[in-house]
Amino acid sequence: MSGEVAQRRSGLSDPFVRGGAVGYEDFYRREVTGLVALARGLCPPAIAEDIAQEAMLVAYRRWPYVRDLEHPEAWVRRTCANMAVSQFRRRLAELRALSRTRSAAATATGPEYEAFWALVRTLPRRQAQVVALHYLYDLSVADVAATLEVSEGSVKVHLSRARESLSRRLGPAGEER
Repeated sequence: MSGEVAQRRSGLSDPFVRGGAVGYEDFYRREVTGLVALARGLCPPAIAEDIAQEAMLVAYRRWPYVRDLEHPEAWVRRTCANMAVSQFRRRLAELRALSRTRSAAATATGPEYEAFWALVRTLPRRQAQVVALHYLYDLSVADVAATLEVSEGSVKVHLSRARESLSRRLGPAGEER
């Protein structure tokens, strides 16, 4: 089988073979529709066009390198496929993190907790921040300290004072006095 026939069967076309005189604009027009279809097969349709455009942008930025490749269309297709899979994985990780955050926050933010959070909002600013981060996000003292860019000792002091204040206001049964 000749090289030309092999190229046609693999979907790789002659105009993009090394040394071809095709410019980026022609390359873009030829490839973008197929890239959108490729991205739709690998990630949610709502972001497929963005992924295809991003892959073409990468090709544009590296055009002097890409145009001299033996098969620049294969390069941009691989780039698009990699970007689509990466984007899908990233969004999946974000959704998992969001669902963990929502479930943790939802357990302590329902209507039955409104009186408690109203009291928290009356605390000094730093105490309220420490309580919210510690209990809503289930952050450790070290993580709260890192988030607020303060020392762990400071977090412990604010958390202790906030608990004491809330305890006095809520009383033993957890009801506001």
